[in-house]
Amino acid sequence: MGDTELELAQLLCTRLCHDLAGPVGAVAAGVELIGGDPGQVDAETLGLIGNSSVAASLKLKFMRAALGPPGGTSGDPRALLEGYLKAVSGPGGVPAVTWPAPASLALGESVVGAGWTQTVLNLCLLGFETLPGCRTLALQLVDASDLNVTVETRGAPDRAVILRDELLAAVAGRTPPALSAKTIHSHVAGRLVRAAGGSLGLSASGNRVTVTAVFPRAEGILKNRLPHS
Repeated sequence: MGDTELELAQLLCTRLCHDLAGPVGAVAAGVELIGGDPGQVDAETLGLIGNSSVAASLKLKFMRAALGPPGGTSGDPRALLEGYLKAVSGPGGVPAVTWPAPASLALGESVVGAGWTQTVLNLCLLGFETLPGCRTLALQLVDASDLNVTVETRGAPDRAVILRDELLAAVAGRTPPALSAKTIHSHVAGRLVRAAGGSLGLSASGNRVTVTAVFPRAEGILKNRLPHS
């Protein structure tokens, strides 16, 4: 592993630790409140420990699927995503998720291969994290000469999105001078798409962020097309 790859691995570990620090710390705080006398535990403390344990588990399941080896993912990707969103969403509530039909997802897997689920989860995470206050997340596949996969996230109507230069550079694979834990996931999402032969774009308009991945299809790779609406 070269220095650049080592840095990427370190930043991913930093990102994972950041995600888990909150719920794991809350569990530790709850246990400390109980102290040496379990008989003094109250419902509020038990709730803190229980909710935090669930949040940590949901985050771990999602990150294992999104960042682990391709093809080793287990579990329904939509359930993994919705569990993660539930664990990380703030007072604004959990974003509503719109998901494609199984036939669409099967086409995506046929084109992209073993890393399909991993790629989809990373595209969804990119759309969610690029838009603070995300309220809706929609995954869509369009079957054309190429396979177009889009994730569109929307926030509050009065909240415009501005994409930072370092984020766009990370998505495009132009490593910024200071790749950080905040941009590492964008960089990884771009690398996953390009490793599957595709290209990745990120754009914003008003309160909407659109992530677009385009995967070329070899002629005759599939005869079954998406059902038309």
